Amino acid sequence: MNTKLVLFCLLFICPLLTHSQTLTPEQLRADLAYFRTALNEVHPATYRYTPKAKFDSLYAAVAAQLNHPLTQHEFYVTMTPLLVALRDGHIKWLLPGKDEHYPFFSDKLFPAKLYFLDNKAWIVGNYGTDTLPIGAEVLTINDQPIATVLRKLLPNMTFADGNTKTGKYEDLNHFFSGFYATYIGAPTVHKLTYRAGDVTQTVELPAVSLAAITTYNERHKPSPQPAHRVTFNDSTRTAVLTIERFWTENNEQKFNTFLAETFRQIKAKNVANLVLDLRNNEGGEEKYGVWLYRYLAQKPFRYYERIRVRQKKAYSFPAWTPKLYRMFRWLAVRKRADGYVFTKQTGLKRHSPQRDAFGGKLYVLVNGGSFSVTTELAARIHADKRATFLGQETGGAYEGNSSGIFTITQLPNSKIDFGIPMFGYYMANLPAGLQTGQGIRPDHVLTPTINDVLSGTDRTMHYVRQLIWANQEAALKR
Repeated sequence: MNTKLVLFCLLFICPLLTHSQTLTPEQLRADLAYFRTALNEVHPATYRYTPKAKFDSLYAAVAAQLNHPLTQHEFYVTMTPLLVALRDGHIKWLLPGKDEHYPFFSDKLFPAKLYFLDNKAWIVGNYGTDTLPIGAEVLTINDQPIATVLRKLLPNMTFADGNTKTGKYEDLNHFFSGFYATYIGAPTVHKLTYRAGDVTQTVELPAVSLAAITTYNERHKPSPQPAHRVTFNDSTRTAVLTIERFWTENNEQKFNTFLAETFRQIKAKNVANLVLDLRNNEGGEEKYGVWLYRYLAQKPFRYYERIRVRQKKAYSFPAWTPKLYRMFRWLAVRKRADGYVFTKQTGLKRHSPQRDAFGGKLYVLVNGGSFSVTTELAARIHADKRATFLGQETGGAYEGNSSGIFTITQLPNSKIDFGIPMFGYYMANLPAGLQTGQGIRPDHVLTPTINDVLSGTDRTMHYVRQLIWANQEAALKR
C-alpha cells in the first residue's frame, strides 16, 4: 500500500483537542469501545498473531486503566499495547495534522542521531549546535542504560509484522527522538553518557526542535537517484537491479515499461547473475510485485492464496473508505464458508513467466526496511527457492500481511485518527516449517556495523559480489 496516500488521507479531520486537555473516564471508555467496534468491523485478520483470548485479556487490562482522567497523550500511550498486539505494521494511530513519528512534541527532542544494534547505540550525527563525537558509544540517556531505553521503546513500536524486530530497529535509527519523547519523556535538557575510545564523559545537552532534525535530515540526504534502476558489470556478467519503492511518480517511466526494457537488456547482455536490491523498500502497489516476479519466475505460479476482508456491508460508524471500493465491493467481495474474500486482484490469478524472464542465478538483498509489497515479493521468490537471500530478516511477515486499502476513522473524544487496513493477504504455496510471524530470513545474515555506517561501506553488496566471484571461480575449476 502507498504509505504517502494513507498518511494524506489520515489528515482529513482537523484536530479539535490539544494533548494537554484531559478526558473523563466515560469519554475514554467510549473511545476504547469505538476502537474495538472499528477493529471488529474492518480489520481482516485481528487474531492472526495474537489469539482472541489473549487480545481480550489485554483489552480488559487497558480498560481497567481508564478509571481516571487522562490527557490525549496519556490515552495514546495507554492504547498502544493494543495496537502492538495486532502485530500489523500497517496499522495507523495518528494525531491529525502531526508527523506520525512526532505526534506530541515538536521541541524538547533528543539532540543526536543514533545507530542501534542489539542492545547498543552509537552517535552518528548531531541535530543541535553542541557537537558530540561521531562514533562514540552511548552508555546512558538521562541516567538510563541503553538496554533499559530499548526495553521501554521496542514494546511500543508497531512497524513490524508478526514477530519481526528488524523494522523496529530501522525506525529507531531514523526516528529515535520522536519515540523517546512520546514514550519516555521530553525534558528541556538531556543528560548523556558516552564512551569515545578510552574516555567516558557525561554531558548535558539542550533539547532540539523537529525543525532542527528536519534540517539535518535534508542536509544529509543522499544524492538523488532513480527509484528504479539497473547497472551492469560485463566482466562478471552481473546486473544489479535496485527497486526503492513499488510505485511510480508522475514524472517517472511506467514500471511495466521499465521492467520490459531492463529485462531485454539483461537478456541481450547475456547476464548470468542478477542482484535484486530490495533493501529499505517499504512497498507500494501490490501488482508491481506480481509484474516483477513474472520476469524472475521459472514456471507458472500463483502469488496470493486468498485475500480476506472482514465484511461486505457498510460500517456502523463514520469512516472514510476509498470511493472506488465502495462502488465495486458488491461485485468484488464474495462470501465463503470461512468468511469474506476479495476476488478482483491480479495476484490471485495463475501467471506464466514473461518471454524475457531471467533464468540465471538470482541474489536478493533485504533488510528490516523491506516491508509490505516488498516482503510479499520476497516471500514468493523464497518459497519457490528461486534465489539466494542476503542481508537481514524482512520487517514484513512471510505468510502475508494486512494492507491494500484503508478505512480511516477518528475516535470521537480523543480525536486520534485510526487507520485500519482492509485486505488480509495470504501468500500461496508456502514452504512447510515456517515459524508463525517470521519474516524472510536470509541465507547469509549481514548486519551493518557502526564502522560500516560511518564509512559508508555496503557490507551486503560487497559480500554478494564476492559470492558471485567465488561461484564463478568454482565453476571454472569444475
